[in-house]
Amino acid sequence: MNTSRLPAFRAAAVAAAALAVSCTLTAAAPAAESGAARLTPFTLTSPDFRDGGKLPSWTEFGGPGSEDAPCHGKNLAPQLNWRNAPKGTAGYALLVNDPDAPRAGGWHHWVLYDIPGSASRIDGHGTLQFTQGANSFGPPVVGWGGPCPPATGQPHHYVFTLYALSTPTLPNAGMTYEEVTTAITPYVLGATTIVGTFRLPA
Repeated sequence: MNTSRLPAFRAAAVAAAALAVSCTLTAAAPAAESGAARLTPFTLTSPDFRDGGKLPSWTEFGGPGSEDAPCHGKNLAPQLNWRNAPKGTAGYALLVNDPDAPRAGGWHHWVLYDIPGSASRIDGHGTLQFTQGANSFGPPVVGWGGPCPPATGQPHHYVFTLYALSTPTLPNAGMTYEEVTTAITPYVLGATTIVGTFRLPA
């Protein structure tokens, strides 16, 4: 991924993730086509929102754990697809962070890991797959915790980062964002991001 074309907030978020796992966020594999080499970058997409676009309203936080929150959505995660994983990928971890949140390190919305290397999609839409970790909603809520920014009318940005790993599994269930970033450090082969936005009207 070419980070020079990213908005400043996104470049900073990606740089922080790279520092946390000591890896490069550009993963590209050369392939021959018609006698010429072409790049096939590790790419994350979603049929539910475009990169840099709005997350669907049904992703908004709600349900158990949201009783004291200003959000009452369906709390459904979007579908995610990816392609061109680095050679040697045995598993994946997905982390979703809101760097605009008024909290050191941002607000962690989804921690998902033990995704097998054969996978190329996370179904979302309420489907529970793989190992779900703890997000920042407290008491710790396991699984997808949708966007719930302050009702200021200002958009928040949700950075979905998919890490390709040389290991198929991590040691524990219910791990936090910080525990996962520490655990994957020796295994990261590459990473790719997609960003969604969400705002609550003032």
